[in-house]
Amino acid sequence: MKQQLTAKLKLNLSEEQKSSVREICLTYRDALNYSSQIAFDNGKMSSSSKLQKLVYHDLRLKFGLGDHLACNVPRQVAVSYRIQWTKLKQNKQ
Repeated sequence: MKQQLTAKLKLNLSEEQKSSVREICLTYRDALNYSSQIAFDNGKMSSSSKLQKLVYHDLRLKFGLGDHLACNVPRQVAVSYRIQWTKLKQNKQ
């Protein structure tokens, strides 16, 4: 089993940088909610590649996310749905 190492860092940000980070976090949250709604409307989709095809361009245009974040959002949403499907199946058993 691989051992994970965690580093906790304190960022010394200017007020302008704090504002930028907060704005990015809120935009990312909104993009997650948008993508989650699309996944839900499409049968609680848990396939990240299929979800990405549905939302990628909107994430870039509507939310102004960069390429990396626009790829991470549907992946994170799909994993959340996959976890929920797994829990549901386990609870039925």
